[in-house]
Amino acid sequence: MKDADDDQNVGAVVLAYHPDASLVGNVLALVPQVSAIVVVNNSPGAEPEVFEQLRGIAAVEVIDLPGNLGVAAGFNAGMRRVFETGHRYAVIFDQDSTAPPGLVQGLVDAYRSFGAGAGIVGPALRSGVTGHEFRRERGSGIGVRATLISSGALFSREVVERIGLHDEGLFIDYVDHDISLRARRRGLKNLKAFDVVLDHRFGGAVPRRLFGRDFFVADYSPMRQYYMSRNRLVLIRRYGFGAWFWEDLSYMGKAWAKVLLFEGDRPRKVGAFFRGARDGLRYDAKRRDQASGTTS
Repeated sequence: MKDADDDQNVGAVVLAYHPDASLVGNVLALVPQVSAIVVVNNSPGAEPEVFEQLRGIAAVEVIDLPGNLGVAAGFNAGMRRVFETGHRYAVIFDQDSTAPPGLVQGLVDAYRSFGAGAGIVGPALRSGVTGHEFRRERGSGIGVRATLISSGALFSREVVERIGLHDEGLFIDYVDHDISLRARRRGLKNLKAFDVVLDHRFGGAVPRRLFGRDFFVADYSPMRQYYMSRNRLVLIRRYGFGAWFWEDLSYMGKAWAKVLLFEGDRPRKVGAFFRGARDGLRYDAKRRDQASGTTS
């Protein structure tokens, strides 16, 4: 989408952490849809081959961070670069998301058609493993949602100037919930564009089979279980028990049933959960990393 019209001026941010070769294909899928792509290398010591390939693609810029600074800092670094180079919109992606043709244009159209009060815009999600659209992602038109996941989220410059960037103190997990809920608190409506679909993978997507039925478990590491537990409590203390919490509680219950029944390394994951809960209660929930409040 290489339109000189400022309303159509979109830059993409792709966050990379020790990526495999599939990242190149996911970036190439974005090339016809945006005017610039910023790949943020958040993986110190990563093998250079993938990033060397990306540097050879026109309109792609690779930013090497000094270490693993976390999801929030990585997305912020890319979004700052997109806005610094004059783009009106930034759309952000995880490395394991694949954008079908027309996805970015669909997000921009949803934002513009909603008009005043539009906040963050996200696509419907389809499993990158099974090819099936998730149940709560089915619909048509535009719906208002309390929270959106990071991957595929479109931010206008106007929205970011109003709500700030991601809270880098959260590091990973619930970073997307936090910025979505902050947008709502500032009077904006987060939009789900149901007619725009993103192929996305959650976690390791490890296959399991029970009673003849195939399913997948995320198999998140103990570190991820720590941050999910900690940041969930931080958000409860910031925003209270809204609709977002009850949706998340249902998800958490199902996820932990899979952890306890089907995943390995259970003692460490359970220990990480309780350490995260302890630290979530100790965390200064009113504090946000100051970097989250600026685009430059």
